[in-house]
Amino acid sequence: MRVSIDVGYSQVKAMAENGSKILFPSVKASVVNDPTAGMYKNLGHKVKIKTFNATREELVGESALRSLTATTTLSREKSEDMHDLFILTALYLCGASGFTNLAVGLPLAYYRFQKDEIKQRLQKINAHVSVDNGQERYITISSVHVFPQGVGVLLSDGLALAQTGKIAVIDIGYYTTDYLLFEIMDGSPVPIPELCGSIDVGIHLASRVISVAYQEKTGALAPKFLFNELTSGNPVFFNGEQLDLSMELNRALARTAEQITQEVLSAWVKQADNVSQTILAGGGALLLNRYLSFPNINLPTDPVFANAEGFLSMLLHQVELQKGSGAL
Repeated sequence: MRVSIDVGYSQVKAMAENGSKILFPSVKASVVNDPTAGMYKNLGHKVKIKTFNATREELVGESALRSLTATTTLSREKSEDMHDLFILTALYLCGASGFTNLAVGLPLAYYRFQKDEIKQRLQKINAHVSVDNGQERYITISSVHVFPQGVGVLLSDGLALAQTGKIAVIDIGYYTTDYLLFEIMDGSPVPIPELCGSIDVGIHLASRVISVAYQEKTGALAPKFLFNELTSGNPVFFNGEQLDLSMELNRALARTAEQITQEVLSAWVKQADNVSQTILAGGGALLLNRYLSFPNINLPTDPVFANAEGFLSMLLHQVELQKGSGAL
């Protein structure tokens, strides 16, 4: 099976050639016994992984997000333990079993320095996996393709690419924003290397502002799932009363969008004047779209899965090329 996985700082997105499409928060937590013995629906996933020398059980996703032991990361290099847990969970949920061809991505800022290491590490993964007490399946990664984030966005659904000028791609994640500029040559987009890069600005800045606002209004520390609840349109309560943070949320998103706009435009300098189309991708695209001021903004059909969709397209294309050359 061929699967692409975009392990973001906020969410894990996965797509498989069988049509599976998986999304869950990038959070893990310790397993706690359910006192209701399954009477109520449990959000998220209970994951059991067995390797040749160890067995581990973890909560992953929504249930982990609400746990007192919830653990996530914003470090440049994701914890191997956590990253590989998310990879195996996503593979299982996509239906993977046995040998699997995997495509993953890295932010442009980290791609050059981390791509070889992550490829070598992931190719060593093999384990017996069970999710939500489902049938145990043996999963081993036979090949790994590592792509720079943002590059695959042009291959996602719902885009009619401009035929002249320059195409900008801005991929807004939780921790980083990748920006790429393409020149249209002979009808095809060609990246301009010196105008492609990453900035350490993303949705986490807005989330931090909201956490501070919550504490100022309540005197209590903000719960881990606060920002997710607000951006999902769910009400937030404190001491039995609904807490209105809509004004603070709008300000935080607008401020984050302004910072992204200014840093990206300063990187492009005068070349920004020749942009004929801007393509937004990533989960941040949905939140910041109306606050951004780039020219001729277009969104893929599903901006959240744009990278995973592009990775899968490139993986399938590479595999077909290898078949044609007799490499497989």
